Amino acid sequence: MESKSAKTVHQSVARQIAELIESGNLKKGDKLPAERTLAERFKVSRSSIREAIKSLAQKNLVESRRGDGTYILADMDADIFDAFITAFSDQKKRINDIFQFRKVIEPEIAALAASSMDEEALNRMKVIVCDQQIKARTGKNSSNLDAQLHLEIARATGNSIFPEMMQALDRIMTESRSEILQPPARQKASIAAHFKILEAFENRDPAMAREAMRQHIAEVEEAATGHDSKE
Repeated sequence: MESKSAKTVHQSVARQIAELIESGNLKKGDKLPAERTLAERFKVSRSSIREAIKSLAQKNLVESRRGDGTYILADMDADIFDAFITAFSDQKKRINDIFQFRKVIEPEIAALAASSMDEEALNRMKVIVCDQQIKARTGKNSSNLDAQLHLEIARATGNSIFPEMMQALDRIMTESRSEILQPPARQKASIAAHFKILEAFENRDPAMAREAMRQHIAEVEEAATGHDSKE
């Protein structure tokens, strides 16, 4: 089984299940274990398992039967498996491209915001991060607030293009952001990073804001891909 550091997005889980089918450990007609069992096995959330099964169903490899469970529909030959893995490779490249873009753009957006934001914008950001902290403490996913904060930072630059760009990026990232931020430890780390960014904004320190955002994105990238961008 892939290590958890290869990451807890549903594509990784779907790939591992596909590997079990290809290797013969799971065969046509076999019933997959229950969601909870799979979640424990792969150490991911149950929603990640549901998304993984949905991906496999779209490839006609499994079928979910209401009230009965999920069954393997077909054995996987080498050609099907290669095509399946290629699709995941494309997804991995897309994620890497997103983080490359974010590392180039968002630290500079944070630096500009630090030098140009007003008190009202800063207060809105503080409310968002505090709400994020409250959600995390009650075990709720706060990915929507994460996206909201990054949009507010873009707006605080005074440049109308940055918010539009961040909204477009968020539409691409919605699914992966939600899954990346689900584990409590990951949410806690993200909130701590947001407080560092707010501290830089409070000090109106562009250099500090740039570095805090750079570090934040590097940490999120590592959580999403298992790759340490400092290496």
